[in-house]
Amino acid sequence: MSARIPQAFIDELITRSDIVELIGSYVPLKQKGKEYAACCPFHDEKTPSFTVSSEKQFYHCFGCGAHGTALGFLMEYEHLEFVEAVETLAQNSGLEVPRDETSSAIKADYHDLFALLEKANVYYQKMLREHPNAINYLKTRGVSGEVAAKFGLGFAPDGFDKLLNQFDNTTTEEQLIKAGLIKKNEKGYIYDRFRNRVVFPIKDRRGRVIGFGGRVLGDEIPKYLNSPETPVFHKSDALYGLYEARKVKATTQSLLVVEGYMDVVALAQHGIENVVATLGTATTRQHIQQLYRCTQEIIFCFDGDRAGRDAAWRAAQQTVPLFKDGVEAKFLFLPQGEDPDSLIRARGKEIFLQYKEEGVPLSTFIFEKLSEDIDVRTPAGKARLAQIAKPLLEKFPNGVFKRLIFDELEKKVGAPIHYSVMTTHQNKLNQSRPSSNKVTPVRVAIAALLNNPSLATDINSVALLVTSSIPGVKLLAKIITIWNQEPELSIAALLERFRDQPEGQQIQKLLAWNPPELENPRQTFNDAMEWIYRKSNSERIQELIDKESTNGLNEDERQEFKNLLHQNMS
Repeated sequence: MSARIPQAFIDELITRSDIVELIGSYVPLKQKGKEYAACCPFHDEKTPSFTVSSEKQFYHCFGCGAHGTALGFLMEYEHLEFVEAVETLAQNSGLEVPRDETSSAIKADYHDLFALLEKANVYYQKMLREHPNAINYLKTRGVSGEVAAKFGLGFAPDGFDKLLNQFDNTTTEEQLIKAGLIKKNEKGYIYDRFRNRVVFPIKDRRGRVIGFGGRVLGDEIPKYLNSPETPVFHKSDALYGLYEARKVKATTQSLLVVEGYMDVVALAQHGIENVVATLGTATTRQHIQQLYRCTQEIIFCFDGDRAGRDAAWRAAQQTVPLFKDGVEAKFLFLPQGEDPDSLIRARGKEIFLQYKEEGVPLSTFIFEKLSEDIDVRTPAGKARLAQIAKPLLEKFPNGVFKRLIFDELEKKVGAPIHYSVMTTHQNKLNQSRPSSNKVTPVRVAIAALLNNPSLATDINSVALLVTSSIPGVKLLAKIITIWNQEPELSIAALLERFRDQPEGQQIQKLLAWNPPELENPRQTFNDAMEWIYRKSNSERIQELIDKESTNGLNEDERQEFKNLLHQNMS
C-alpha cells in the first residue's frame, strides 16, 4: 500500500509535521530538557517513561518499548493502517495525498463501491421509517429508535428490484454485483440480494459501510444473510459494531465478542457498548489482531452447549499466538439455550454483568479443555497432559506469561517441562534489539550516525562497507548512502524509508539507545569507523589470499591487495 504513495511526499509530510504538537494533542506533555515526557498512552504507568524528541521527531517509551514517528504514533494510538495514517497526517498538515495512476484507478474503484453501499444504506434507513411492520419488529426485540439510529439500522422491503430501481443508468449491473447489493441467477435475471429483512450496516474502522447483514422478520430460512465477499468486505476480518464501540473510547478497556448482530444491538440498548460480533463465522486470527489493536482484554461470549464450547476452543487456539504480556482473554459461557440478546432482555443488565464477571481466563480454559478426557490424578494422565499441552503452549509469544503458564503445567504434572524459549519471529526481533551489556563498534557507529546525520559526510566511499560480512555494516552503508545523497532528509523521514524493511526495527531500537559512548558522538563515530574499516580490510585481505592460493589474482586484485596491506599497517 505504501508504495502507491510517492516516497518524496512521505518525506515532505514527515518534515512538515511536528510530532510534539501531534502527540501533545492526545497526551499531556511536559518539557524535560530537550525532550518532552508523559505517562505512556500504550500501557499503564504512574511514573512517566514516555519521551518525545522534537529534534529527532521520534517517540520512545522506556517502559513498554513503544517507539516510532508521527505516522507510527497515529497507527498505534488511533489503530490506523499506514495509508490511513498518511491521509490523517496529511489532512492535519493541509496536504493532499498524491498517488500514481494505477493507485488512482484502484482508489476510484473502491470509492465507487463505497458510494454505492452508502446510497443503499441511506435507502434502507428510509425504508425502515416507512415500514411500520419492521419498526414493530424492532420494538418487540426491545430496540429503541435511538439505538436503531446509532447503528444505522434499516429495512429492505419485499420485492425483487426495489433497491435496484434506486440506481440510474450511470450505475452498471457489474458494479452492483461487485458491491454485493444484487444477484444474478442462472437465467441471467438480476434481483435485490436483501428482501423483506431488517438490515444491519457493517462498517470499517473509518465508519464506511462495507457490507450488510439482513434478518428476516419471522422464522424463514435463512434467518440471517450477509453480504458476499467483495473487494471491500471480507468476513474473516470484519467485526460488526467495532466502529461504534471505538467511538466510545472509555468502553474499549475490554471488548466483548458475541455471535450475532442482535446481540450487539440488545446489549447496547442496555448500556453495554463495548461489544462486537463476528458475523456468524468462526473467530479468526485477523479478528483477534484487530481487537488487540483496540483493547487489552477480549471477552468471548458463547452458548454453554457443546457447539459453543467448540467455538470457544477454536477462538482460544487463534488467540494463543497473539497473546503477548499485558493483554487478557476470557471466555464467558451463558446458560444453554440463551444468547446475550435473550438473556439481557429476560433477566436484565445486572444478571448479564454477573455472568460477565465469571468469565474464565484463557489459561484456565486451556487446561480445562485439555484435561477433559484425561485422569490427571495418574502418572500416565499427567504425562498425557504434558504431551498434548506443550505444543500449544509453545505458541505463546515469549514473555512472563509464557513462563508462568509453563510453571502452571509443571505444577499440574509434577515434573519439569522443557520448552522453546524463542520463536522465529521473536528471534528476529531480538537480533535487532541492542543489548545493554554488549556495545559493539557497528552498533555505536549506527547509533551515533542516527543521532548526528551530518557525520555521513565524513565518509567519502561505502564500497568496502557494502561488501563487508560484518553484521550490521551493510545497514550502516545504506544509511550513509541515503544521507550523502539527501542531506536534508530528516531523521524521522529516514525511519519511514525503512518502515516495511527488516532493518526498520533495528534502526528504531538504536535511535532510542543511549550508551555513554555517545556523549562524544563524532569521536565515537570516527573510532568505530576506524575499527570497521580495519576489520573489513582484514576480511578482504584474507579473501584475496585465499583466491591467490587457488585461482591466482589479476593485476587489479594484486594492486588492491597491496593497498589494503598498506592501509592496515598505517
